[in-house]
Amino acid sequence: MALDLLVFWFLAGLILAAAWAVVNGNDIVHSVVWLSTVFLLTAGLFILAEAEFLAVIQVLVYVGAISVVIIFGIMLTKRTLKGGEDV
Repeated sequence: MALDLLVFWFLAGLILAAAWAVVNGNDIVHSVVWLSTVFLLTAGLFILAEAEFLAVIQVLVYVGAISVVIIFGIMLTKRTLKGGEDV
């Protein structure tokens, strides 16, 4: 019981730290990597709660699909510099 509680608080602290890094990141690609970390750690919480199916779905749908869609959105977005020229 005590070990489960310790692991829970450790994962919860890591999730909060990674979520803080998502919000305060300077580079959007790094923020996506931290968001994927949040999703993986959340899957760890599901495993701790003995919900393995939800953990697998969390990894497949959120880490796999949503993160890839965000990366494609970043790659396909046209950015311009202050002078008006394309990057």
